[in-house]
Formats: sequence, structure tokens, C-alpha cells
Amino acid sequence: MRSRFYAPAPWSNTENTDEFTLSPEIFHHAITVLRMRVGDVCDFFDGQGYCASAQLTQIEKKSAQARWLSAPTLQIDNESPLNITLAQCLSSADKMDWTIEKAVELGVTAIVPLFSVRSQIKLSPERIHKKIEHWQRIVIAACAQSERNVLPILAQPMALTQWLGMFKNSNDYNIVLHPDSKVPTTLSNLTKPEPTQAIHILIGPESGLDIREVELAVQTGFRPTLLGTRILRTETAGLATIAALQALWGDF
Repeated sequence: MRSRFYAPAPWSNTENTDEFTLSPEIFHHAITVLRMRVGDVCDFFDGQGYCASAQLTQIEKKSAQARWLSAPTLQIDNESPLNITLAQCLSSADKMDWTIEKAVELGVTAIVPLFSVRSQIKLSPERIHKKIEHWQRIVIAACAQSERNVLPILAQPMALTQWLGMFKNSNDYNIVLHPDSKVPTTLSNLTKPEPTQAIHILIGPESGLDIREVELAVQTGFRPTLLGTRILRTETAGLATIAALQALWGDF
């Protein structure tokens, strides 16, 4: 598999004979880490669906040049037919990183980090900014690895109650994973969403959602749902749900 690099738009209208300079980030990855050489071919994607191939033409000590080999083309045929948003209550650093990376690989459209009553992670405004930058790098790397050309949306972290307040009069397809649900509905028992419906999956933190948060989610239109008879960890539950939805109604 050829190396793939993210180069933010706009470049999709570039002539395919133009030469360009690699950004410092791509230079470091391509030349320092991957040890690419003049003549090597790689692929670029702009995060909005366009991709193109380029060939390294010149490498200097701190910079490198490349030439487009093909005109940018829109390639989104490997995007999931399901519009899935994962609303993940904040978990510890490694778990959150893992969840974001794998959710991108599994085809989510958007990820919303949430603060809940039982969230053990507390972030200052400064740390939130750094976390967003860190998570965005994870999203980009996961897209490059999984050959996705469209970057999923990474929302700013917000309070769970604030996020639920955005669903008034919503016709979306909303699921909240809750192991203590009084009405034990599993994914296989749910009706198939309409093609135009966005799917939102709400996952609690390590200690689970507070019962009042579950009640608020239900009042907002979320369906309490189980994943079988086993209780999954927070970093497993969302990913398992996404994979199951892809198998039931998506492109698995």
C-alpha cells in the first residue's frame, strides 16, 4: 500500500503537472520517518473527498518537492452509507484515543466528546484545546490508514446535557447504550433507520451514565439499547455498536 498524506484543501483544482513543496509535517513523516526517496510515489487526500497521486522530485535537508501525477478526483465510494455520530463520554486518555481511532476506521461521520456527571476526566480550557489538536491528529492518521478521503467531524467537547438539548423535535435515529434498561431492546430488534436519518450513539464513561442522564436522553428521543447479555467497557461499547450497525444496515 502506498503512503498516504493529508493535505488540507484547497488543492483539488491544481493542475496535475504542478510542483509543490511538502509541508513540514508531511516532510517529517515522508522523509524522516518513512525514508522516502526521489522518484517514490505517494497519495494525498484533502479531507473533503478528493485525492491525487504525486511523485517526489527533489529532497533537500529541510524541504522536499513533489509533482502531481494525476488530477484530483472525488473518491468517496468507501464512505459508509450510514451517517453515524458517536457521542462518547470522556474516558481516560488511552481509552479515548483508542475509541476515536477505531471509530474513524469503522466509518463514523462525526465524533462528539462529552462531559457527563460520572466522567473522571476534567479538562481546563487550555487542555481542551490541546486535546482537540491531539485527537484531530488521530482522526487524520486513521483516515490515512483506512484509505478514507473524508475526515469525520470532531466536535468540541461539551456537557452531555447541552448536547441532548440540541435534539428537540429531532427526527434522528438515536440510541443510548444502557445495561440497566427496563425495556431490554437489542440492536437486532430495532427497526431499520430511514436512508435520510442520522444515527447518534450515546456511550457513557467508565462508571456509566447517571440514571438522570439516561432519563433525559430517553425524554429527548433516545432508545435504551443493550448489546446482548454482557456489559462492555466504555471503549468497547461504542465500537461494537458501530460495527453491529454496519453489519446490519451499512457496508459490512
